[in-house]
Amino acid sequence: MKRFAWSLDRLLSLREFREKEAEIALGRVISARDLLQAELEETARKRIRSARARGPGSSVNELLSIENYIRRLDAERDRLLEELAAAELEVERKRDAYVEASRERNVLTRLREKKETEWRKKYLAEEANGLDDIASSHDRILKSGR
Repeated sequence: MKRFAWSLDRLLSLREFREKEAEIALGRVISARDLLQAELEETARKRIRSARARGPGSSVNELLSIENYIRRLDAERDRLLEELAAAELEVERKRDAYVEASRERNVLTRLREKKETEWRKKYLAEEANGLDDIASSHDRILKSGR
């Protein structure tokens, strides 16, 4: 009997490829989101350091410079928060696409496994029948030869 061949193997390969692409796209947007999160945390650290720099003994010009820097950091924080929110939405969209691609691939994988199991059972049954035929003909030859 010939080896197992399934007519939907090409479709399964395509679905595996799409799943891998979706996984890569998800990884990219997660990486971009994490980068934004790191920038936001760094901006917060800069703001804390700048706020601590204000103190007694600072000149009016130094205090004005620090306040202007803090305002700029606050504006950057707001921009990063907006970008982070958009990135979170993109992560969820890509995650949904990955889950869908994975589900589509899993359906075909399970179907292929089911068909291969059926083929294997049929193959083993045919092989057992062939061995039974050989054994029975061998018994007939032995009995007639006596």
